[in-house]
This record gives sequence, C-alpha cells and structure tokens, in this order.
Amino acid sequence: MAEFVRHRIPFAGRRAVTAPATCAQRHIWNLMQGQLPDAAFYDVCYWVPLPGHGTPQDLLDVFAELLGRHESLRTGFYRDEDGSLMQEVVDSGQFEAELWDLPADGDPDSVLQAWERRMRHTAFDPAQAPLIRFMVAVVDGVPALAAFCVSHLAVDLTSVRLLADEVTRLLDARATGRPLPPAEPSRQPVEQAQLESSPRGRALQARARAYWCRQLESAPATLFPPRNGSVGGAGGLAAPVRYSAGIASRAVALAVPVVARRWRVSTSVVLLTVVAQLLGRRAGLPSCTLRLLTANRSDPELRGTIANLHTEVPVTIDLAGDRVEDVARRALAACTAAYANGLYDPDDVEGLIASARENGAPVDLSYCFNDVREEHALSDASEDRATVSGAELRAAMADTVVGPDAFEEGETFFIVIDDETPGEIRMVLNADHRALTPSEVHGFLYDIERSLVEYAEGAEPEPAVGGAGRGAPQSA
Repeated sequence: MAEFVRHRIPFAGRRAVTAPATCAQRHIWNLMQGQLPDAAFYDVCYWVPLPGHGTPQDLLDVFAELLGRHESLRTGFYRDEDGSLMQEVVDSGQFEAELWDLPADGDPDSVLQAWERRMRHTAFDPAQAPLIRFMVAVVDGVPALAAFCVSHLAVDLTSVRLLADEVTRLLDARATGRPLPPAEPSRQPVEQAQLESSPRGRALQARARAYWCRQLESAPATLFPPRNGSVGGAGGLAAPVRYSAGIASRAVALAVPVVARRWRVSTSVVLLTVVAQLLGRRAGLPSCTLRLLTANRSDPELRGTIANLHTEVPVTIDLAGDRVEDVARRALAACTAAYANGLYDPDDVEGLIASARENGAPVDLSYCFNDVREEHALSDASEDRATVSGAELRAAMADTVVGPDAFEEGETFFIVIDDETPGEIRMVLNADHRALTPSEVHGFLYDIERSLVEYAEGAEPEPAVGGAGRGAPQSA
C-alpha cells in the first residue's frame, strides 16, 4: 500500500529583492483574478520520469538547488499602497515535498494522478513564496518519477519543460558523485522588469500598443453570430457552459508535414490556417481573429529563463482568395508580426478593449489557438514523407476517435495542439455551448482532420455544413 511523508525542506538563494511585477506576471495575475474563487485554476502540474538511480534524498537536494538557482520559484506577489503589483524574491525559506513509498509492484502513475487531483484543489497564497510543491514516487526504494505543481505566476510552459530537463541532469550528477552542472545564464524576472521600464522596453510596449489598436479596429465583431434567438450561440443558454473534446490523429500527423512543404510554411501555420478557415466559413466572414500564446523568448538572455514570460497576442488572418496556400502565407506573415508584439502592458490593453467596447467597436477576442508542440519546423526526416498516399491517409483516419476531455478553459473557443504520443497529433477543443454544442465540438475536430487529409491529397476540401463534420460524439 502506498504511503507518503510530507517534508518541509529549507532552501537558500543568492539575494532577496523587491521590484515591480513584469508585464507577463501582471497578465497572468489579471487572468487569475478573473477566475476567482478558483484560485488554483492557473496552477500547473508536470511530471518527470526518472532514470532509475539515485536516492530520495538526492531528489530533495535537487529540488532545493532549483529554488536556489531560479528566483521566480521563490517569489511572492502583493499589491503596494498605490495598487501596483509587486514581486518579492526571498533569499531563504522552506518548500513542501511529498515522498510516496511504493512496493515493487506499486503503480506510480496512480499515485501521480491522485496527487494531481489534490493539487488541483490546493491553491497557493500568491503572497507566500515559494509557489511550488514537489512529489516523488519511490518504487522499491528507487525514485521512479518526480512531479511539481507550480503557480503560473512563476512559470510558463517552456519553463516547466526546462525544469524537467534540469531535474534529470542534476539528479544524474548527484547520483554519480559528479559536480552539479551550472545553471544556464539567464535574465531573472527582476531584471526583466527593469528592462521593461527602460527606454527600450517602453518603445517595445508602445509599438505593441499600436499593434493592438490596429487589431481592435480590424477584428470581426464575433466568430459566432447569434442563432436561434440566443446571444453568442445556440441553445438559448444565458450563461456559459463549456465542453471539451480531444482527437488523437495519425492522419493529421501524416498530413501536416506534407501540406507544410507544399505551402512553404511551418506546421503550426498549417494548423492555424485550417482552424481559421473553418471558423471563417462557419461565420461567413472574410477574416478570422484568434489569440496566439507567445513565449516571448527571442532575446538570447531569455532562452533559459525559468519564469512566466508568456502573453497572448491577437492575429487577424485574411481568408480571401481562391488559393489556400496564399491564405497560409498571409497567416505566416501575420503571425510573425503578432509574435514581435508580445511585450505589452496588460492593464493598458484592457483599457483599450474597454474603450473600444464603449465606442461600439468589435472587441470579442475570446478565441485562442495554442500549439504547445516543441517543434513547429519541418524535421529532416520529414523529407522522406514529402508525399503520403491517399490510401495511407484514409486508413489512418479510420482509427481516429473523438472523445470528451477534462481540459478546462474560460474562453468561447480554445484549441490546444500537442504531439506527446509519437506518430500522432492531438487536438483538444474547449468551447462555450452557446458557440458550439458538444456534437459540434466533435464535428469541428473531425473537420480539421478531414481538411488536412484532403489538402495533403492535393484536393480542395468541401466546406463543412454547420461545422458538423462527421457528426455525433463518439466514446474515446
């Protein structure tokens, strides 16, 4: 039977310092305030498979080392007397870690799942650093996996991946008696805040502000016009009720590289183009505006930073014309411009949106596209897959099933794309029932797959009727 012991482990860092919060930290803070009272909504759980050596104490030492290295992990947040959000880095304290002891035939995955469910309902106090907790599953005396739950105020997706890699490297060194590899030189959030208040930072924010103004002027009023007498969608629902479904598709994984080479764009732009086309056709619009999630790591000093640098930027895609590859090339250019404007003042942008609303301008940007795959460029191996037979694609489609998913979001339309399973691309769509009913969510995912397969075959897909695709929900 699995048993655990909760430890409180001391940590020590190089400095204690207080500074204004960064733009990205304020962006997440604002989102978190909108999600209250669910204070744990923006907490992130991530796990790391371990190489089968080392001791539990080695891992506790590794966790303490991580907090010493990365200031974001030992930072709390509060409002000062003027109401400004501040970040407060502490130089010492304690963190929490649970050690689960399992027998040789124990199941660490079930322990992990139970821990994640508990963390989902165990919110952090943002003022009390550190905003991270750890868990280790030990099977027959050997650590099998490690996991951490951390506030989105402290990290973004790139950061959790970097942390996972660092846990493995540090554990390998600790377990074999080698010196710990040094931390990668990187800009800490306090220095990022200083850059944002510098002339260069203010210039970047002014440029981004102008970009937002242009997007607010050009965005369609809505991607889901009222129907059946309801506001914003179907069913006459007065309040949002959201539903998620996922599709894991070998056919999409086969088709996307073929289409990307043909259109001369990245695989992410291929997926974005197809999603935008389906939304535009459904709404009868010549353009589509979606929010993209950008990592904001083009500066070399930020490549290895453990912090939340992520923001969301709108991008409007012109869908006009007969050639879809032209739409894709315009989407590539539009995305490049969007990503170049990822550093902005979130409070200023909220003011712009509120002002646009007061003036009657379109301001509905509640549609998100998030491709979380690590690689969007074509790999060298994909040269061998420059073409895929229609029979192979159709055979892969026959294996596809769409089913409900536990993914949660607060937007009208939010699609996430990953490739964690080799040979598959997985897409999860969360939507407000007033925009897409559950059966339409399933159909939309099938329509993405169908469109990509037909583009890979060299044909122009037939427009879907009402976004229904292959229709009714199926069990995964």
